[in-house]
Amino acid sequence: MDQNKISIGEAAKISGLTIRSLQHYDNIGVLPASGRTKGGRRYYLATDMIKLEHLVFYRGLGFSLDEIKDKLLDNSLDDDAGILLERQKLMLYNQISHIENSIAAIEVAEELNHSNKQIPWKLLATFMQSLAAVDIGDWVNFEFSSDQLAVFNEHFNSMDEVLDFYNTWKRLSIKAVAFYENGVSFDEPIAQKLADDWLMMVQKATGGVEKHEAAYLAVDEQRDLWSPAERELIEKADPFLNGLLAHYMKKIQNSH
Repeated sequence: MDQNKISIGEAAKISGLTIRSLQHYDNIGVLPASGRTKGGRRYYLATDMIKLEHLVFYRGLGFSLDEIKDKLLDNSLDDDAGILLERQKLMLYNQISHIENSIAAIEVAEELNHSNKQIPWKLLATFMQSLAAVDIGDWVNFEFSSDQLAVFNEHFNSMDEVLDFYNTWKRLSIKAVAFYENGVSFDEPIAQKLADDWLMMVQKATGGVEKHEAAYLAVDEQRDLWSPAERELIEKADPFLNGLLAHYMKKIQNSH
């Protein structure tokens, strides 16, 4: 075989995969062989080996073959490695976010169950399905103002902290919708805990600075630019959250 061509057997040894796996990847278009010898045997080129390294790497991270084919290997050689890795990281963040959605649904179901309330299974299932379509990458491309970015950079030191805020916001919003659906009273313990958690989230994200709070409110006023699922979530949560927080603050004022 031409020294520039790599046989499927050699490719299997280099990658640690089986010949059958490479044949499968070729058949489904994830990693097509560059050609075939006169004897009908598949062969690869050096550029294919780079793609193969990517494939093995991403498979090790738990990506499906469809994800690798559609999002990771397309034009991979034309992309900067940093761009590829950033794309891969965003995909993992999306997976984490979807898991957080499921945890939030379980938590609210547990709280309602412990309070002898009905669990709105259909409502929770609907939100799980709609939120699963949300792409965190849309927020990365969101056109924040320079003032907003300055505020966010002051309070968040890493992407992990940003995601913690985002997932907390979703979790508490899901609870607000479920509580509203069940007619939970503002004075019930689970509602009071929700108020505590919401105010703690706001305090952590703004430091209690009014100017900083305005930066978040400005984003809230741009809901038409949000994903449909996120917009629907907060719009359904608003009635309960607004009433709960007003009741909570009035209760605090009356206690002083």
